[in-house]
Amino acid sequence: MLATYDAFAQQFSGEEAWKTFFEHEGLRFRYIFYPKANTNDDGVVVMLQNLNEYCISYRFTLIFESPEGSTSADAEGMLASLEMKTGDAEGLYWVPFDDGRSIGAIGLRNYAVDRINEGDQSSATENGCP
Repeated sequence: MLATYDAFAQQFSGEEAWKTFFEHEGLRFRYIFYPKANTNDDGVVVMLQNLNEYCISYRFTLIFESPEGSTSADAEGMLASLEMKTGDAEGLYWVPFDDGRSIGAIGLRNYAVDRINEGDQSSATENGCP
C-alpha cells in the first residue's frame, strides 16, 4: 500500500496535521510529513492508535519512495488498550534519505496486529504493555 503525502496538510497544526494512512484490525496508522526535518532532509512521524479494548502487538515495514529510489524501515512494539504512540522516543520517526532527496510517497507492508490474550498479559507487561 502506497500513499503520496499531502503537503497542504502540514499547514495545519494539532489534530488536523495528522493524515490517516491505514487502519488494520483496530490499529490506526497516521502520519505527518516534515519537509526539511533536519534542515536538509524530509522526515516522517507515525502515530499508532490502538482502537481495541485489549492489548495488541504490532509490526510493519514502512517504505519511503523518491524519484531516485526507495528505502524501508521496520517497526514493532505493543500498545495497551486505547493507547497511542508517536515520535522518536517510540521508534516512530524517520529521516530516510540523508542526501537531500525528497520523499514522494510512503508505503506500508508486512503489517501484522495480534491480540495479546489476558493469559499473556504478565509477559506483555515486561515488554511495555500493561
